[in-house]
Amino acid sequence: MPKGRIDLEEIAALTKELFHAHFAGNPERWFSYLCKDSVYLGTGEPILFGRDAIQAHFKPFGGKQASIVQEEYFPVALGEDAAQVCGQIVIESKINRFRVITRFTLNYRIIGGALKLVHQHNTYEYIRQGENAGLKMDVNTTQFIRSLFLELPTARRLPVRSGRQTLFVNPRTILYVQSQRKKTDIVCIDRIISCNSPIGELAKILPDVFYPLHRGYLVNTLYIVAIRRFEAELISGISLPIPALHYKQVQQDLLERMENTGNV
Repeated sequence: MPKGRIDLEEIAALTKELFHAHFAGNPERWFSYLCKDSVYLGTGEPILFGRDAIQAHFKPFGGKQASIVQEEYFPVALGEDAAQVCGQIVIESKINRFRVITRFTLNYRIIGGALKLVHQHNTYEYIRQGENAGLKMDVNTTQFIRSLFLELPTARRLPVRSGRQTLFVNPRTILYVQSQRKKTDIVCIDRIISCNSPIGELAKILPDVFYPLHRGYLVNTLYIVAIRRFEAELISGISLPIPALHYKQVQQDLLERMENTGNV
């Protein structure tokens, strides 16, 4: 592309390349086009000012758990040395039933003879496969789900027997586990899994972030947002009961567990 003029077809192709590299786990390609004073805006994200802040925020994300299934790019000229690319990308999680629609606007400018990305604005819509309606989520839940798609894997998927099939569940997606007599319900972000195993067997294989509120519940302490008298509220808005007789002990245990996992 000439140093003094932006070609619209080439800028659209470049934008596609940057997104594909990012979701393949290589954000460095995107970082290389950021100018010193770049600005990033995104749903559920802090406003990021400057290349260093953007790199620091997104460097931990790898995107290897998601793949692009649909994409559109529309370049718009803003003068000889500036252009904008708008469009949307649909990505699909490789570990659960979510799709994310990312609608974006990227502004480029030629600065000092080099093409630089000066502004990016993304919005996200989260869809369960097979449903037409998006999930209703607050900012905290939005941030978590986005991280679920983009972060590098941190937990081994667990084999879970459900009826006649074996499902492989990432424990990061589990909000809590509830006993249902000899079976259990595993309540995840996107679904509820009826499991053949009793809650005691699951407790042995789940990571340490899970805590037994009482014999009927195992809660993922990463997603506790409030502890009140006789209940714990999760990021999804669900509140789980805490036995009155053991409230003080459970409260102390939860706070210690959350501190140890960096959740508070």
